[in-house]
Order: sequence, then C-alpha cells, then structure tokens
Amino acid sequence: MSFTYRNLLAGSTDESSEGQFAQAVLEGLSREPKRLPSWLIYDDRGSEIFTEITQLAGYHPAQCEIEIFQKHKQVVTDILAKTAFRVIELGAGDGGKTQIFLEHFIESHLTFEYVPIDISEGAIKNLVAALESRYSQSTMSVLGLAADYFDGLRVIKERSNLRNIVLFLGSTIGNMDLPKAEQFIRRLREFLNDGDYLMIGFDLMKHPKTLYAAYNDSTGVFERFNLHLLDILNRKLGANFSKKHFVQQGHYNPRTHAVESYIYSTREQMVFIEALGKEFSFETWEAVQTEHSYKYTQLEIESLAEKSGYQIVKNLFDTQGQFMDSVWKVKK
Repeated sequence: MSFTYRNLLAGSTDESSEGQFAQAVLEGLSREPKRLPSWLIYDDRGSEIFTEITQLAGYHPAQCEIEIFQKHKQVVTDILAKTAFRVIELGAGDGGKTQIFLEHFIESHLTFEYVPIDISEGAIKNLVAALESRYSQSTMSVLGLAADYFDGLRVIKERSNLRNIVLFLGSTIGNMDLPKAEQFIRRLREFLNDGDYLMIGFDLMKHPKTLYAAYNDSTGVFERFNLHLLDILNRKLGANFSKKHFVQQGHYNPRTHAVESYIYSTREQMVFIEALGKEFSFETWEAVQTEHSYKYTQLEIESLAEKSGYQIVKNLFDTQGQFMDSVWKVKK
C-alpha cells in the first residue's frame, strides 16, 4: 500500500492565494462592524493551536464526535463494506478522530484509500508520515493533499471510480451561515457520483451557557488561537498589530444562532498594513469578529440535505444529544 503526499498550493496558486488573503483582510477591516473570516487563521501554527482546542475537556464538539465515532464505527463500516472505497476528509488537520474509523476498517480487512485534504502543508505532511509509520502493512493506501477543498476534490475526481465518502467533521459547516452552507454542499455534490456518501458533523443548538463554556476556556487557548491571526497579518501583509493591545471573547448570539468570537481593541489605536498601503483605526473596545459557529436544529439539517440533493442515510448522536454526525447519500 502506498503513502504519498502532494502539494497543490505551490506554484501559480501562491500568487492568487496571497491576493485572496489580502482582499479578504481589506474587505473585512473596511466593514462596519469589522469582521475577518476564520480561514485566515489556519496556517501551520494556527492548525496546531486548533488541535489543542479539540483536546480541551470542555470543548464538546470534539469530545462528542469522538464518542460518536467509537459508538457507531460499525454502523459506518456496514454502509461502506460492500466494495472498495475512498475516504476523503476535508480539513483533516491531524486526523486524530478519523483514525478511529481507519483502524476499524483495517481491523475489518477492508481495502480502501484515505485522502486527507488540508490547506496546512505541515499538517498534511505530518499526518501522512504518522500514518505510514503506523499502518504501512495495512489494507489502507493514503494520498495526502495540501490544497483548497475543491482543488483537492478535482484531483480525486480524475482518479479511479471508487465509491467515495467525504468527511466534513467537527462542526466546520457551522463556520458558514445557512445560505452559504447550502451553496457549499451543492458545489461539493458536483464533485461526487451518484451513490457516494457525505458525512457532516453538526453542533446542535443547546443551553447558551454550555456554548459559552465551550468557547471560553480558562487556559486561554481560544484567545491564543484568535490572536494568532494578528501574527499572521503582521508576517504576511507587513501589518504592525500588537497582540498585547487586543483581547478575545466568545459569545452566543441569539439573532444569528451562532457562537461568535471577537478580538477587542483595548485602546484607541491605528494599525498600518503595508501590503494594503492602508491604515485602519480602532476605537477603545471596538470588536473585530474572527469566528462564527452556527448551531443547528435537526429540522434545519434535514431540510439542508433535501434542498441540496442528498438522502439522509443515518443520523448518529452522542449520548447526551449535543452533536450529530449525519450520513447522506448523493442522489443524481
């Protein structure tokens, strides 16, 4: 079995990616109120800090999903076991949770390919190396792709006609509002074949105090994650942000049905961004939104699947019913 890695971020895409990054910052800091998309945070170091977040005892999305995987791994195996298949994971990170499935597939003597996709080259390199050292004699092949989701899926679509199951885990879908989520899932369907599967993690709506506790840890990892964005802006765009003049806080917003994270300027200040040739003003305690995590109802999830051209095969819950991984089948 082979364990390989490809970087689809190199070459001509670098320039366009840098332009997209700069444009997102310009638009976000020119808005009123200011808002920057969370994907800006996910360089190699940002991905490492987010992995720390998933290991926090109070961060229920990760803990609930691990429980779901352990509890329902045979259910997923039974869905896939009829023929050789490919597991595609979008935003794989360190692949920690997914290895629960991978190990069970191997123990069940299934032949399959695992394709982790992530925009962090370091995360993908490390993941492929770790899998090779542990599973080199198994029934699993691995192709790691450092890529944008759809660039990676485009490469996979050109390969063999294995049945696919795409994993979009950890409530990543919550980073989008409902219209954008539907748009994303519809586009994803274009890269899949009739009979392929999609498994999405949804954080369910629950007590606002539970949500607050999950996104405001006492150890400060969430703050370190959000303020890391300022380090990235300084390095990539020649900005002169000072992290000591910003703090982070997460809040549940009942109007948007999302937990929103903000960094607050602790004083009146001006920040110059060289790559944009522009200076931005911040009032004392002015907020910049950096994260958005929508919380779903089961009715919304069912509606999303139907509108986007999928059939729900199975809804998998943790014991407390706080999180759901929903398995959908592509209908074409």
